[in-house]
Parts: sequence; C-alpha cells; structure tokens
Amino acid sequence: MECSFSSLPLFLFLLLALSLSASAASAEAPSSGNATIYDLLPLYGLPPGIFPDTVTSFSLSQAGALSVNLSGPCQVEFDYLVSFDATITAVLRYGVLDCLKGIQARRFLIWFDIDRIKVDLPLTNYIYFDVGWITRKLGVDQFFTIHSCKSSCRVSRTINQAFQWAKDFLTDLF
Repeated sequence: MECSFSSLPLFLFLLLALSLSASAASAEAPSSGNATIYDLLPLYGLPPGIFPDTVTSFSLSQAGALSVNLSGPCQVEFDYLVSFDATITAVLRYGVLDCLKGIQARRFLIWFDIDRIKVDLPLTNYIYFDVGWITRKLGVDQFFTIHSCKSSCRVSRTINQAFQWAKDFLTDLF
C-alpha cells in the first residue's frame, strides 16, 4: 500500500503530537505508586529524613500539593525538638516544602509553626526552616537519616496550646 503525499505529513504530525504529550505527562510529577516519601524527597532535591519513620501514606498532586499521613502525632529530636501532626500538608517544589502545615519546632518553651523548609541548590551543608519571617539554618547531615518518632505527650500539647494562646493574646495587645 502506498501512502499519498498529503496523508504523510498529517501522519507525522499526529505521531509527533502523541509522543510530545506522552513525554510531558511522564515529566509532570513522579508517581507515588510504590515509592515512599523517603524515595520522593531526593527527587526534589530534599534530604529523605525530613519526615519521621511513622509515615503510613502520602499523596502528591500534579500541581505539587503534598499530603503526608503519619500513624499519629509524634516528636523527633533534631537540633530542636520537632513535633509532627498526624497529617502534614505542603506544596512540594524542587528544593522546597512551602505552605507547610503540621510541623512545629520548640524553642525554649514555645512551639512555633514551621512555614517552609528549603535547601540551597545545589545542595550545601545547610537546610533552612522558616518560622514566619525568621529563618533558622541547620546542618543538613542530620536529615539524611530517617528518625524514629516518639509519641507526643498530651501535657506537652496542652502547654503548647496555652503558650500559643498567650503569644496570640500578647500579639493582639501590641
């Protein structure tokens, strides 16, 4: 069978369009099929030990919306004591977890919400935690290990809520 000249360009155009759409679809976001969150984070330039060992599942949308489920709220001791809620949400982009909800760090006796976690690109020796307009620089090496989580104490949560209330109250006064 012989192809006519007018159908050959159409065939090549369709073939090119199909191959481009297939490659674009595969490049949008890594699949979370059998991969763990610890496999996913390095694909985005982040160390695997940001989340504790109690992750039960996670989901990642093509827009980068990340939701991580833990077996329950817990705490990990890094340079600071860090508390993880049972569900953590963020926007995942290369080198950054932005719009973070569900992770707090304790400084002195006060718990602060961590808003963003980012690394230098290319990766250096530091990882940065944004708490409001304050940025804390920590050694990235402690985040290459996946840490065990200790269940958080209810008394600690109650104290945290009391301090948060006091902080909000004082902020409103001034």
